[in-house]
Amino acid sequence: MIVDSTSFARLVAEAREYAVGLVIRGVSQPRHDLAALELGRSGPWACLLIDWSPEFGRLGLAAAMPEPGLRDQRFNGALRRQLRGSRIEAIRQVDFDRIVEIEFSNCEQLGPQCRRKLVAELMGRHSNAVLLDEDERIIEAGKHVTLRVNRYRQTLPGLAYVPPPEFGRVPPQHADRDQIAKKAAAVLDQKLAEFVRSTWHGGSDLFVAEVCARAELMGAAPLRDQPDGWEERLAEQLRTIPAEAGTPGGAWIYWDEAGEAPEFAYPLELRHLPDRRREPRESLSAALDEVQAQISGDQRMNQVRDRLMGALGAAEKKARRTLERRRDAVIEAREAELDRERGELLMAWQHQVPAGAKEVTLPRFDGDGEVTISLDPHGSALENAQAYFRRYKRSARLTERAPRLLAAAQHELDYIEQARTQAELAEGLDDLRAVEEELVAEGYLSAKKAEKGRSRPVRRGPRRAETAQGFALIYGGSGTENDEVLRAAQPDDLWFHVKGGAGSHVVLRTNGRPEEVPEESVMEAARLAASLSSRRRDSKVDVDCTLAKNVNKPRRGRPGLAYYHADRTLLVEPSRAVAGGEDGALH
Repeated sequence: MIVDSTSFARLVAEAREYAVGLVIRGVSQPRHDLAALELGRSGPWACLLIDWSPEFGRLGLAAAMPEPGLRDQRFNGALRRQLRGSRIEAIRQVDFDRIVEIEFSNCEQLGPQCRRKLVAELMGRHSNAVLLDEDERIIEAGKHVTLRVNRYRQTLPGLAYVPPPEFGRVPPQHADRDQIAKKAAAVLDQKLAEFVRSTWHGGSDLFVAEVCARAELMGAAPLRDQPDGWEERLAEQLRTIPAEAGTPGGAWIYWDEAGEAPEFAYPLELRHLPDRRREPRESLSAALDEVQAQISGDQRMNQVRDRLMGALGAAEKKARRTLERRRDAVIEAREAELDRERGELLMAWQHQVPAGAKEVTLPRFDGDGEVTISLDPHGSALENAQAYFRRYKRSARLTERAPRLLAAAQHELDYIEQARTQAELAEGLDDLRAVEEELVAEGYLSAKKAEKGRSRPVRRGPRRAETAQGFALIYGGSGTENDEVLRAAQPDDLWFHVKGGAGSHVVLRTNGRPEEVPEESVMEAARLAASLSSRRRDSKVDVDCTLAKNVNKPRRGRPGLAYYHADRTLLVEPSRAVAGGEDGALH
């Protein structure tokens, strides 16, 4: 979520209104690309944040100081030495660009005449924060930039500060009809939107679209096809929008096109998105915090989910190879009787086996044809017979173990499919962390590869919902939780699971009278089980139903795996459970 120049204008206005004149009581650097200045005033905002991260770079007010974080980092140390005890004298946006200057005076450690400037260049991957002295020389920077990285300028301590290049763009606040007409005369075939984007500072997609909408001009049309007087209409909006954004006045949160999740915050009610879901907020700082938290949470979930899917994908490949090897071994084991016969024939007809032969053909005992037997030419008939008997014994042992080994390999694949389904169904970070913790415990994911620096997730235990008729439902969100659901079930409760797929255990409480449960509640429970399964996207799903006493967990089996005999199978349409639900309903 990149914050554009229009948003910066409002953020600067909010910060200027609240923070100018206040004393800096402390400095913290929670991250290498985030600094927090503690404001010496009680009120709704505790600190001024300067975030120069590529994803969320912005200026903003925060209600509480973040954790100290990088205490010994060089830039943090410079900020503490140079700014603690100073007063904020001015906060301004440079030429409606994503550059903010904050001026300080009277640093307590450097004397009453001391003046300092903190420049935040908030421009995506090139973002940086630079602390300057009164001569505009660099004291320290959040990120050192050498000529090997940027040939235009260096950002290193002791050097004179050089602002970022303007690339020919100018501030929109000074736009007038004559200026626009002069610039347009040379590029009449250029589309209006591109003309605005390349000519003036702040030309984000939102800004350009809003300028064109308010001016009632066609952004996709060339300049030569614009209506008469378009230059004046454009100039008016280029001046008006920065002026409107540059005063405190709240903000709007805009949802995505589907209306499902916050997508961005903006200081203006956008006329070019009249049908988009939006909600007002008292300040842009608060609105951005809200959206950033949502986006950061989504990104973290994607990171954890991708890590889990990668581990499960690798485990699945290994498990399938194991299954194929065991199937091949079973096929080989079926040759055991032939090996025994070969050994017995060699023992019986050893006098007919030539020394040094590589094979021999001997008649079967029942007289039904002959058998050609491969031989080790270096061994006698007796030694070759003993070798065939040894192969027979190995194959016989494998034949005895084969059903158990094949079942174990298939159970491994079943568990992997279940864990993948639970990771896909997870609706929050805590749900994913529960699956992650389980995979670490089961050996599918290294603890080192699991999320570092986090506390262990709180075990949620069985999730809860309720049918329309008031019957309680419990279900699991991971293999471990599925086991807990099974342990919590009473013998006469009804147990549900998707047929032929992976999914959550669902238990319908019957209070010991399963025969009295309405069919509507049974179908609701079945629909929930279908929705919490690998077949949730199917239009119709088979769900098995039985009494909980007919469900057993295999000894030393993976979490969530169970044996059962279905009393009935229901064909249902998947529903979905209320997100997060410790207490929920079905819909």
